[in-house]
Amino acid sequence: MPETLSLHSPGAELTDLIRRVSVARRVVVVTGAGISVNCGIPDFRSSTGLFQQIRAAHGDLVTSGRDLFDASVVFRSAETADVFYHWMTHLRRQCAGAQPGAVHRFIRQLADRGTLLRSYTQNIDGLERKAGLSVWDPYSAKGDAEHVPWQTAQSVPLHGTMEHLSCQLCSSSYHFSEQPNKSAIRAGDECPDCQTRSQVREACGRRSLATGKLRPTVVLYEEPHPHCEDIAKIISHDARALGTRRSKQPQDVVLVFGTTLKVPGCRQLVRKLATASPETTLTVFVNNEPVCGKSWDGIVDYQVIGNVEDWCARVERKWGVQTKITQWAKTRKSGASVASASSSKAKPKAVVTEKENRPVAVAASNEASSNHPATKKRKSSNCSDSSTGVRGSEATVKRKRQRSSTPSTPPPVAEPLLPIRRSLRIATQQNHVYCHSPVSICL
Repeated sequence: MPETLSLHSPGAELTDLIRRVSVARRVVVVTGAGISVNCGIPDFRSSTGLFQQIRAAHGDLVTSGRDLFDASVVFRSAETADVFYHWMTHLRRQCAGAQPGAVHRFIRQLADRGTLLRSYTQNIDGLERKAGLSVWDPYSAKGDAEHVPWQTAQSVPLHGTMEHLSCQLCSSSYHFSEQPNKSAIRAGDECPDCQTRSQVREACGRRSLATGKLRPTVVLYEEPHPHCEDIAKIISHDARALGTRRSKQPQDVVLVFGTTLKVPGCRQLVRKLATASPETTLTVFVNNEPVCGKSWDGIVDYQVIGNVEDWCARVERKWGVQTKITQWAKTRKSGASVASASSSKAKPKAVVTEKENRPVAVAASNEASSNHPATKKRKSSNCSDSSTGVRGSEATVKRKRQRSSTPSTPPPVAEPLLPIRRSLRIATQQNHVYCHSPVSICL
């Protein structure tokens, strides 16, 4: 039996479970009629649900309210069919006036956060579309604005919707209007396409054709699903997406809200999604009453007893805390980057001298080498030559003698040893000669 937790007695295990759900990488949500009760739409099986209301109003026709949603009973007579159309019209008006609840907004937040893989709903109220989710509708044409391909659809109605009416004979579909005016197409009306074809044949002198009646595009008990292959393809796609996970952190999550799991198709859906990758997928069932027994061992990990809206509110509060921490971390990181940028701007850059187009550090090393005694001696000899007026040839001989008398070992020079080009100005009495010969520091 899955581990059972209660929202009314929170503990460390429940807090950790909420944390794991809040950081999930991908989430699949399976919902039932329980999430729409607070929106003003009755469920089916509770003491005040739709089945009990129908039984109280039409106990002479049906033994159970479920019979009015059983295809083998509804269309058995014209009287039961009329009661079915009446209740479908009443339910359509309730759905048109209802607004999305807290759970619908929670699923929309999952989509906005980019973690919603898919939302499967057993409901026929169409509140997912009002919440802003893209809904897969097989009855909408490709050119319609409401048409959404299943690859990009965020919500899949498992049992159809109340948005359209379909002819039981020719399968033509029309919009199900909730307005009680005469021009609106309502449930139980004759199909306009069938009427047109029959009138054309009668005008040509042929016999008339049968005319079908319009019924809501919802799936009843004991009838095949008209789009079961398409839905099976979507479920297989999502199961493969969950099965490709190899890392256990963060986990993928399957959330089951507000359903008793009595419909066989819904049970198979939850089993397939939960067992696609049991090691990396966390399955959580949230409902007011315990539903999962021993048959769900190894499939459902946690069964949380409590209000689904309270559960969603706790996860949203956890998201708020995580968002504040993320914003604080981003602010701190941006502040550190600004400080490092300002410190890098304050660093002095290497200044290049205009005279020699070399860095100051190199000029400083050259200056240190020029202060060496041997270099000073050579400079002083040059100056004395130019001041006493000695001829150029005699000055050259004198310098050669001084070089031969100096020690052969080079004087110590600051690293790095870089060549220096300087111009020697040799002055004579008669003319001036500029010799641009390279002179190294180590002579």
